[in-house]
Amino acid sequence: MLRQSGLACVLLVFVSGACAEMPILEKEVSIRAPLHAVWNAWTTEEGLAFLSPKSNIELRIDGPYEWFLDNEPDEQGKRGGEGSHVLAFLPQKMIAFSWTFPPAVAELRNADERTQVVVLFEESNDGAVQVSLHAHGWQDGEPWQRGWDYFDSAWGFVLDAMKQHLESR
Repeated sequence: MLRQSGLACVLLVFVSGACAEMPILEKEVSIRAPLHAVWNAWTTEEGLAFLSPKSNIELRIDGPYEWFLDNEPDEQGKRGGEGSHVLAFLPQKMIAFSWTFPPAVAELRNADERTQVVVLFEESNDGAVQVSLHAHGWQDGEPWQRGWDYFDSAWGFVLDAMKQHLESR
């Protein structure tokens, strides 16, 4: 169920391709693991523990979606995804969440700027799960470019780490 809000519009624009002029950071990976295991790695504290030993995830609209990575705390004592929330989800198909910037991009982090991330899950005929990540909400400017560069690497790392973890079980 999608709450009627700006998010519904964002998802409709995203799905329809109407946002072609807006930059979208996209990553994709194929994981040979059961769909429920891949879904749980994104949507439960237990599933994410291999990457983020502490997290706060409540799979509900507006529920917290906070990963506390092993980053050193910033000047406010924050370490990761504090303040991020679940925007929408369809069980074992899609999760959308807001996402904060790291301390390395302090201007955007301190201004409480966020991107929106949509992660799609699709079982393929060979038993693997295709995971595609789409981060949007990017703006122009040097801090935003640094954020893009950071997450271009970070989201690739996350997907690779999940693949390695789930396929080794």
